[in-house]
Amino acid sequence: MAATQYSIVEALPQDMLAEILSRVGRDSCQQLFLTKTVCRDFSEVSFDPLVFKRLCLDRFPIVHFGNPKLTMLFDRCFFYGNPNMIYRRGLTCYFNSHDYTELGLRLLKQATEMKVLEAVYVYGLIMFAKHEIKFRDVGLQILIEAFPPLPDLVVAVRNRVFAMLSRLWLFNRQPFEEVATRCPNLAHQGYWPDAHGWEQQLQPPDCMSCFWAFELGVFVQRFHYQ
Repeated sequence: MAATQYSIVEALPQDMLAEILSRVGRDSCQQLFLTKTVCRDFSEVSFDPLVFKRLCLDRFPIVHFGNPKLTMLFDRCFFYGNPNMIYRRGLTCYFNSHDYTELGLRLLKQATEMKVLEAVYVYGLIMFAKHEIKFRDVGLQILIEAFPPLPDLVVAVRNRVFAMLSRLWLFNRQPFEEVATRCPNLAHQGYWPDAHGWEQQLQPPDCMSCFWAFELGVFVQRFHYQ
């Protein structure tokens, strides 16, 4: 029976095997590593670029203290365009360095265009926090297009972002210094979040500028205490 199973695997073209393994790795890196041990074909195909591009990185720390195996893995994922790795590299360059903030912002923008929700949240808020109205409008539009006005989703993404930021030394705090955290429409009283981020008993405001202005306020307050 085992020989029959291996014959089926050997009969599949390499691109199909790569597609199978990339889907396994996209859902769980642990399952991918287990799958590699099934047979030599799976082990060989696990080095296909598609596998690195889709690999789930949730189990890996953002800071790995020079672990050579993790360094090699992360570099391969980045080289082959893994969206989550691009987001991680952007987060590190932007907040963890004085010298690579511009690179970090470009990588966060790239990850945003690749639909990484955490990157959308961070990059959108960075733009929305700027004083120039043209940048605020860009940031607001990015956030509106990616997030429905659902506080639970926004809070969940915010928590994942801070789980990453908590592992970094935050050298660059300038983007969130003295930012306006009220809706620029003076006719709006705004919508004040509670201590956890949003008042659960109230519906989100109709004005998305109010919604994201006060989400920015929550982010800034928490960011300053990181």
